[in-house]
Amino acid sequence: MLKREVKSFIHARSRTAKKDSETFKEFENKLFFSLKEIKNFDHLFSLNKTNILEIGFGDGKNILHQAINNPEKNFYGLEVYQNGIASTLRQIKLHNLNNIFLIYGDARDFLNKLKKPILDYIFILFPDPWPKKKHWKRRLINKDFLFQAKNSLKNKGQIIIRTDWEDYDKDLAKAFKTYEVTQNYNLLGSLKPLKTKYENKAAQEGRELFTYISDLEN
Repeated sequence: MLKREVKSFIHARSRTAKKDSETFKEFENKLFFSLKEIKNFDHLFSLNKTNILEIGFGDGKNILHQAINNPEKNFYGLEVYQNGIASTLRQIKLHNLNNIFLIYGDARDFLNKLKKPILDYIFILFPDPWPKKKHWKRRLINKDFLFQAKNSLKNKGQIIIRTDWEDYDKDLAKAFKTYEVTQNYNLLGSLKPLKTKYENKAAQEGRELFTYISDLEN
């Protein structure tokens, strides 16, 4: 019997707004892709470019900032919530950007579909902490997920994770136990992320920030 996969997100049952539907149609298979429809990633990624993935880009502020300030690099945003994708697509159009590609789908499914190491960086900024203990199994990042990520990274590629949730940090410490890790955000240079609303909220409430930067080499 197949083991039922536990998703790291829950979809609210709601109709896609007309404005969002029109946005998806305008950019479909150009700057916006549904993971289920992607058969081959070769046309989407260039081995000659620096390829940067942000998992769960939310309101899109960070990925937009990065793409504007690093036009020579390609940015890929993965998200499961359609309203965030649609609003970010409209901002991409507003800024006339051609180095951001947004993908609708689950992170684990996405990494499973990659057939070769093609990413230079994977950013996961303040993933859903699922604070109730009964929901901890829904947390995205664990040992198996890091193994998936490792297989998708180029040589010396890095994964960057940040959380403000102390017991999630304990899970991360276990997952990263066999890997070398740094917490020095400044090493990222021009790719240092913007402060997110979650980071600002954590600072206001006096919560510690936990950072993991690793090339996932033992």
